[in-house]
Amino acid sequence: MGDTKSLLDALASNLGESLGAMTGTAVRTMPTVGEATVDWQVPVQVGGSAVGTVWLGMSQEGATQLVAAILGDPSLVTDADIVDTLKELLGQAAGAHVHGEGKGLNLTVEAPGPGAAPVLPDAQYYDLMVGSADPIRMVAWGRTIAGLAPEPPRAAAPAAAPPTAAAPPPATVAAAAPPPRNLDVVLDIELPITVRFGETQMTLENLARLGPGSMIDLARSPDDPVDLLVNGHLVARGQVVVVAGCYGVRVNEVVSPADRLRSLEM
Repeated sequence: MGDTKSLLDALASNLGESLGAMTGTAVRTMPTVGEATVDWQVPVQVGGSAVGTVWLGMSQEGATQLVAAILGDPSLVTDADIVDTLKELLGQAAGAHVHGEGKGLNLTVEAPGPGAAPVLPDAQYYDLMVGSADPIRMVAWGRTIAGLAPEPPRAAAPAAAPPTAAAPPPATVAAAAPPPRNLDVVLDIELPITVRFGETQMTLENLARLGPGSMIDLARSPDDPVDLLVNGHLVARGQVVVVAGCYGVRVNEVVSPADRLRSLEM
């Protein structure tokens, strides 16, 4: 349970940090003991250096309180809001762990739903302390085992045999050597990445009337993925997230490597 507990602790702590970033309120994640009703649970598939499944769950009241901390009014919270919020918060928590202490792990957050998986006896319990409000009880459990081992380093190529009297002259050897890989020369060049939320067309007359408070309809749902552009060419699509209080993009889809290289052409 050791490695699994470390993963559960990290996900719970990171979820609290993500909630704090979204609400602008300091959120502390405190390990606790006791029991918790599980009306909602979020499965997380674990792969890479460890494999298995873990779950984070909470009661209907706790899930409603968590979403209300963002929306501001518990009466406005729907089940759809709970699904979206739990998946977003845990997705951010998983991403932060994978890019931090959990390098080598692959974490896939699935859609939240009513409690189905039984809570294991060694489940971990946490209280999310959101400002002065009552704590939100959360429970986490699961099983993971060691996964794929790192790829062993490749053996060094044997040293070339010393030239003999019958060997061709150095000039001939140099001419027969393969050309350098030109791509390696430019791989460290930094390129600007543009995130496109949407686009539209306007008449010159409407453009001239723009001013503070003007609204522009991009004909795009907030749930639609955003485009990542390099040199004006689409290279990926992703979802807008909040990481440590700043906007970020979680990449969900990328174009083929050939198309990505073509996007670098000037």
